[in-house]
This record gives sequence, structure tokens and C-alpha cells, in this order.
Amino acid sequence: MENSLREFRLKFFKHILKLVPKVDAQFVILTHVLPDRPELLDAISTISPISLLIAIPYSINKDALLKLRKKHTIITPSLLELNDVDYLVEHTLASIDPQKPLIIIEIGGYFSRILHTLKLKLGDNLIGVIEDTEAGHRQYKNIENLPCPVFSVARSSLKEAEDYLVGSSCLFSTERLFRKCGLLLQGRRALILGFGKIGKGLANVLRRYCQVSVYDTNPTMRILAHSEGFDIPEREHALKNSDIIFGTTGNGSLKQSDFYSLKNGSVLVSCSSKNIEFEIEAIEKLYKRFKISEYICKLQADQQHFFLLANGEPINFIDGAVIGPVLSLVHAEIIFCIKFLCEYKNNHGLFELHETNRQIISSYWLNCCFEDRYGDY
Repeated sequence: MENSLREFRLKFFKHILKLVPKVDAQFVILTHVLPDRPELLDAISTISPISLLIAIPYSINKDALLKLRKKHTIITPSLLELNDVDYLVEHTLASIDPQKPLIIIEIGGYFSRILHTLKLKLGDNLIGVIEDTEAGHRQYKNIENLPCPVFSVARSSLKEAEDYLVGSSCLFSTERLFRKCGLLLQGRRALILGFGKIGKGLANVLRRYCQVSVYDTNPTMRILAHSEGFDIPEREHALKNSDIIFGTTGNGSLKQSDFYSLKNGSVLVSCSSKNIEFEIEAIEKLYKRFKISEYICKLQADQQHFFLLANGEPINFIDGAVIGPVLSLVHAEIIFCIKFLCEYKNNHGLFELHETNRQIISSYWLNCCFEDRYGDY
């Protein structure tokens, strides 16, 4: 199966690359190191050389890491180092040719905090950034006077299919951990915090197993959840009565004050793109940790206890988080954005690819995925 997916990615990216010219630049790329990355990174490196790969620590596949190290300079920082602005600046500047234009491709908005510093160091050689996630999109959106163009694929229509399937992959990993402990999801009360694309996808697959409630800070989204048949209790009531809580906001689901409201014995699961759904530092201060298994820990203080899966990191990454050929759509949009980022290098702000270009990508994807039906290019 993996070989067929690899062949699909190679063929699909080959078609996309016909539409994206080579550029005189260099890349620094912060990414998950998963089995599907070598083909994407090989495609990007045909446009310009990759000076540095930065691996996100909670999503490293050992085989993929070994494969990438044969071709690229790659560093594997801890999450603490990744959040250290000095660390990012130092390693970025040490890896690149300062006289050559730089394009940053990243996941999670980590570079948003050092963008002005890089601009001061590199001047016009900082072409811009391509961001993949909703969390990163929000961070760049909050920056006043962006010093360079930033293209985001986080809210792309091509990402909707991916995000919907992320919900399924989160459920798969959660259920697998439950079954390893001799437990079942069936009959439990589940709460989904955030009814965006991932939350909606998760809610629709989870309803086969559990009684599902939804809370979103946006009242319109709560109405939408209600119209689709989900309970929408008040937040405090939902926290006190839920057996399992999924954080899907990409912006922080539970703060320190929320932990006291959790039902005794409840389970917390993150389905976000980075370690931001639950205030882990607050948990460490308030609760004593007991390790149950590799991916399950018990947090206890006085008479209250609850469980945290995968240390609050995205649950689906424990099983690779690869969701088939659909993910290649967003990867193709990232490749496409390189072309437009270079064209927009004198325009500062947050941009997205035009829907017409997404339709072109979709047409190529359909042709590659259903070649026997549509013929080959």
C-alpha cells in the first residue's frame, strides 16, 4: 500500500512541477518527518536547494528520518528548543547562504516570532513564508506590519478533505489506546471542543461510538453542530459530565482554571496540529503525574484525577498521521505557492492561493488518482 501511495505522490508532484518554475533561492523547511515527506521534499528541492530541514519533535518517523538524512541537512530539536527564538534564529542563519534569497516553509507558526529579526539580518533576501496550519495562520495574522509576504494554505478548500480525515485518524489512535487497556469507547460521553473542519470530521465519525457533545466559542458554529444532531451544552456543564474530551481548536481548548471542572477519571485527547490544546505547564504544576503506559498518564491532585493521552500532543501522530493520497492536495498547493510567493515578494501581508489555481490542482489530482477513468496527461 505504501509503495502505491509513494508512486502516486511522485507522479502527481511531477505534473504539478510543470507549472512551477525553478527559482534562484534556498529553502528552510520546518516539517513533520513522516513517510510521505521524502517525495514532497524531493519535489521542492527541484525548484531550489533545501538548506535546512527542521523536524517537529512529536512527529518523527525513524525510517523517514534516515531517508531524509541521506539527502538533506536536518536537525531534530526538542519542543523546548523549537519554541526558543534564539535557537531558531541561530540555526537558520548558520545553515543558509546570506547572499541568496530565502523561502521558509513551515508548520505551526514557529517562525512568526523571528520574522522581523530575519528581515533585519537578510533584508530583501527574505522572500517570504508558506504556512500550513490554522494555528500558524492565526499567529501570522496577529502580526502587525508583516515584513514579507506570507502565503497560508490553512483555510484552503483543498484542506477540507484532509482535515475531515484527520478526525478519523485521531479516533483510530484513541480507540487503539483504549483497546490496549481493555477499554471501549462505546457508551462514553464525548465532548469535542471546537467545531471547525477537524472537529466536525471527528464528531461525525465519533457519533457511531459515543454520545457526542460539541462546544465552540463561536455561537454560529454551535448552531451548526446542533443542526447536525449534536448536543451543545454550556461549556461548564459539558466539562463536568464528559468522559472523554477532544481538543480540536488549534488555539487552546483548556486553560488552568478548566482542569478543576473535569469529571473524575475523564480523558483528554489533542487533535490539534501542535502541542497547544491543553496548558501542559499548568497541569505539571497542579497535578502529580503517574505513567500508565507509553502514551497514557494519570494526573492526580487530592480527590481528583484524569488521564492525558500522548502528553497532550496530537494523538494521531503516534500512528504516523498519514491519511492517504488526499494529503497530497495540500502539499501540491504548498508547491504552487512557491511560484506566487516569488511574484508577491514586494507585497507584505497574509495571502492565499486563488480558487482557480486550487481547481487546477484538483484536476491534476483526479487525473492521477483515477487514471483509468480519465486517461493520462
